Amino acid sequence: MMDLATAEVPAIEFSEVCEPFVVPLARSLLPSGPIPGQERSLDRGEYLYREGSSKTAVFRLESGILCVTSRRADGPPNVVEMIFPGTLMGLGFLERHIDSAMAVVPCRLTEYPPEAASHICDVSLEDSERQAAVTEREFAARRRELVPSSPERPVQRVAAFLSAMYHMNDHEGRNPADIAEFLKSGDVATFLDLDVEDLAAALAELKERGLVDRAGHGGLVILQPGELERLSGSI
Repeated sequence: MMDLATAEVPAIEFSEVCEPFVVPLARSLLPSGPIPGQERSLDRGEYLYREGSSKTAVFRLESGILCVTSRRADGPPNVVEMIFPGTLMGLGFLERHIDSAMAVVPCRLTEYPPEAASHICDVSLEDSERQAAVTEREFAARRRELVPSSPERPVQRVAAFLSAMYHMNDHEGRNPADIAEFLKSGDVATFLDLDVEDLAAALAELKERGLVDRAGHGGLVILQPGELERLSGSI
């Protein structure tokens, strides 16, 4: 009988026996590193993507502001949201974008392959919640394709845009009521798919209602943000 006290312990080569099993298991338990992405920049007025285009990537806005608009059944777009740094874009379940995203100011983004969306959302509660919200919005967009929407006057679209700008200023710590002078340019008309004349008429109506007024720097000052939101249909 073998004497266990004097028996030699068989030598086990770690690399030959354990490595094929232990190493892959250990590696699978290690936290995965950050997903590499490519830098991308947009000039003011440049589109990140347009409504109906294929989803070819997801994007993280690093700096700048994007305006997201969605075209309605009767043609004119609606201001959906203003996108701020840190937001992940290009999510949802559809193969094509249901809205358009245009740079309000010069923007810098990180671009990831579309398959990275699942991993990014798995490790970030904020991104996961945004994925759920975008998916819900895409379901709603599908429903709207089957239900004709009521006509919307230009003044409502302008009110929605100004309301979004109000909240954007508040988010960035600026005076929310002070709207910058770039409103004098044709950018806003492009955002809202309006003629410059229609934009001017809508602003004049808002001024007559006492919701906005001209500011000394050439822009606007919002006087009644709550009424502006009600007019836009946001609340």
